[in-house]
Amino acid sequence: MIEIHSHIIPALDDGPADMEASVAMGRIAAGEGTKIFISTSHSSEAGEIGLGGMQARLEEVRAAWDAEGLGMRLELGVEIWLDYETLDALKSGRLWTLAGSQYVLVELPSSSWPNYAERALFDLQLTGYAPILAHPERYSAVQDDPNVLFQLAERGILAQVTSAALVGDQGSTLKKAADTLVRHGLVQFISSDSHNATSKRRMPLLREAVAAAALLIGEETALAMVTTNPAAILARQPLTPDPQRVEARKSLFGGFFGKRG
Repeated sequence: MIEIHSHIIPALDDGPADMEASVAMGRIAAGEGTKIFISTSHSSEAGEIGLGGMQARLEEVRAAWDAEGLGMRLELGVEIWLDYETLDALKSGRLWTLAGSQYVLVELPSSSWPNYAERALFDLQLTGYAPILAHPERYSAVQDDPNVLFQLAERGILAQVTSAALVGDQGSTLKKAADTLVRHGLVQFISSDSHNATSKRRMPLLREAVAAAALLIGEETALAMVTTNPAAILARQPLTPDPQRVEARKSLFGGFFGKRG
């Protein structure tokens, strides 16, 4: 399996505190059957260190994991906070893509949908980048109306759901949202967004989430979300979403998930 969203570089952002903790994450992932990791530290910290500095830090992790015999391939990416300056930062080299590909992992605020989001995403596409929206199940706008993501997917925007959300470790609201997005082809990747080896909701666990997705969309399609789909990133091949519109399911309280009136 392949992880495309993980925080494994020690003493950076809110990832592992030290190299020992990073190695512990690697052991867990190896036990899951994960073979490839794309490291995606937050852009606020990684961008200040720079591409060369981040490559050096990842090499330290690679050496430590290799010393443990984990046999893991590590690649460099970054989790980018999407804003008006993202495109310029990518073009200038201040930020970078996933494993040197055309794919970029981007995130938005959870509590509000910024008015620049669609334009920023489409500007990335026009310049040749392929945006992947990180953990859309967390965004209140998507929870209220999953077709926010359908409209983006129709224009080729990809998305990654978090494994802990799919198995219910992040609460019922995120579980319902994640299930809906998976069932309707609105997410193409499952990744752990792992940060440590001590909290189940933040560990590099994929296997249970793939099983949960298989109940919704079948084993072959679920497995593709951690194998052939992320492999397309590494091979720099195009990946096209095949989304379905979500039919509204009104409750007494209104909204797709009965969350808001």
